[in-house]
Amino acid sequence: MDPTLSSSFGGSLNILVAVSLIFLAVSLMAVSIPLMSMVKQSERTLSSLDKLLGTVDRELGPTLKQVDTLLSSVVELKSAAQKGITDVGSKVGDVTGGLTKAADDAKRQTSVYGAGFMAGVRAYLEGQPARKEAREKARQEKKTLSEVGK
Repeated sequence: MDPTLSSSFGGSLNILVAVSLIFLAVSLMAVSIPLMSMVKQSERTLSSLDKLLGTVDRELGPTLKQVDTLLSSVVELKSAAQKGITDVGSKVGDVTGGLTKAADDAKRQTSVYGAGFMAGVRAYLEGQPARKEAREKARQEKKTLSEVGK
């Protein structure tokens, strides 16, 4: 190779490398500015998260005590409601039994009244021929008395 050619090629290569390094430096600077902003934002986020965790840690104990108290109250209310429902169920059973007994008594009395009424109707109907005979007999006696009186 020709030494003049290699020195001119080497010189242009050195310029190309230098320009590339300058572009690389500028690119790294352009990328590092937003990265610095992101690092600062990450620090603020982590600081806020640390404060939040501290607050949750301080507040969680009393909150859990209140939740425990609330749950025990709910359990008491549930047992009281179940007892009340059981009592109401037994009262409903008592009332139902009383109503059933009253209905049976009313049915029995109605059947007694019905039987008495039917017996009266039957006696009336059976007594009809006897009454007719008694009326006929009374008419005949009346006739005979009116004939005698003439």
